[in-house]
Amino acid sequence: VSSMLAAVGGGLKYHHHEVGGAGEHEIEVAFAPLRVMADQSMLIKYMIKNQCFRSGKSATFMPKPLFGEPGSGLHVHQYLADRKGSLFFDKNGTARMSKIGLHYIGGLLKHVDSILAFTNPSTNSFKRLVPGFEAPVAGTYSIGNRTACIRIPGYQRNPKTYRMEFRPPDGTMNPYLAYSAMLMAGLDGIKKKIDPGLPLDKNLETLSPKEQAAIHYLPTSLNKTLDALERDHDYLLAGGVFTEDMLENWVRIKRAEVAEVRVRPTPHEFEMYYDL
Repeated sequence: VSSMLAAVGGGLKYHHHEVGGAGEHEIEVAFAPLRVMADQSMLIKYMIKNQCFRSGKSATFMPKPLFGEPGSGLHVHQYLADRKGSLFFDKNGTARMSKIGLHYIGGLLKHVDSILAFTNPSTNSFKRLVPGFEAPVAGTYSIGNRTACIRIPGYQRNPKTYRMEFRPPDGTMNPYLAYSAMLMAGLDGIKKKIDPGLPLDKNLETLSPKEQAAIHYLPTSLNKTLDALERDHDYLLAGGVFTEDMLENWVRIKRAEVAEVRVRPTPHEFEMYYDL
């Protein structure tokens, strides 16, 4: 699959086995502008599924297809740039981030609950966002900490591509909507100069109860992130990027998905309750 993607100009950076079972792999492609990357995201999923089908197998981008195994995310690296390179780099800034970069992070963290309505838009999405599997559960940012919502990769060496990584998203997203929602949140942070504070480079599981209480944790269900979107969406409407009717229809469609899952018994319910 990786050879095929490289052959069609996918801009493959690297690939490797991941820690999950059933042949979980990670593939990273080269940076590209938002719309181009959204196009590539759709194309890559299409090609992977068809190549696996031709080999008598199947590929899934479900966030949590297997209980007890790490889920599959779609981590989104982001930076704003001019002709000279990334606007996020400042060798003297916090975590070598410029004020623009920090404010961008601040916007993402401020609006994170509603952003997840687009980056994690399935009921299965929230079975992945649980403690213990290197998946983000807290609205924090850090350097290298994989349980943080936003990670500033510690291995970065090139100022021209200096970036942050938003880790909650998964492959059930519509990339055109999800990438746009993240960008709008980041731009809102820049416009309003939202300060994200200092990075939290601690293991969440070792924090004291007082420290835990000060942390904002991500929504734990699709319904909760849809509630957040209904409360917090003005930043998406700026410049007419999103519209009220589009958001209303998105919420309606996603509420229907929640209802469909809610009324159906699951195999685990049979395990728990069949013989009672």
